[in-house]
Amino acid sequence: MYPFIFISIALHLVSFLCIVLLYLKQSKSSEVREEVASSMEEYIEQLEHENDRLMTQVKTFVEKRENQLDIRLRVLEQNGKPVQQPRQEPQYTQSQSQPREPLQYEQQPIPPQQTEPRSPIIIQHPSAKNERNQKAIQLYQQGFAATDIARLLNCGTGEIELIVNMHGRSLQR
Repeated sequence: MYPFIFISIALHLVSFLCIVLLYLKQSKSSEVREEVASSMEEYIEQLEHENDRLMTQVKTFVEKRENQLDIRLRVLEQNGKPVQQPRQEPQYTQSQSQPREPLQYEQQPIPPQQTEPRSPIIIQHPSAKNERNQKAIQLYQQGFAATDIARLLNCGTGEIELIVNMHGRSLQR
């Protein structure tokens, strides 16, 4: 009978030991879960704060760009209207006062005159184009794409590609 009691006590001790170990393991895992949950909450809060900060920066940047574009548009409208209207009126009076046949011969020089009132806004001084070409080449050498350069310099991507290709060909010679 003593061996059965000894075996029973040993089994009870082993079972109590297993229960204690399982309890400790469960308490450790719950602590780890709580730590993970708290660290995830902190991370989410940091992300939310960073997102809010970025959103405010983007909003202010967009508002500044809109204001700059509005100002540019107003300046162009103010500068463009007085320049275009007075120059167009003499062209109409000239065509009405001259006979029809000479007007037909003079129609070839007239279209460049009609584009001249708009040219101060669109066409740049040759040195400005040269500076723009140099700036485009410099940006291309720094690794910018043609579309990015075109956006920065306010011109077409085809024009930038042409400038870069012409510069590359001139270097090959």
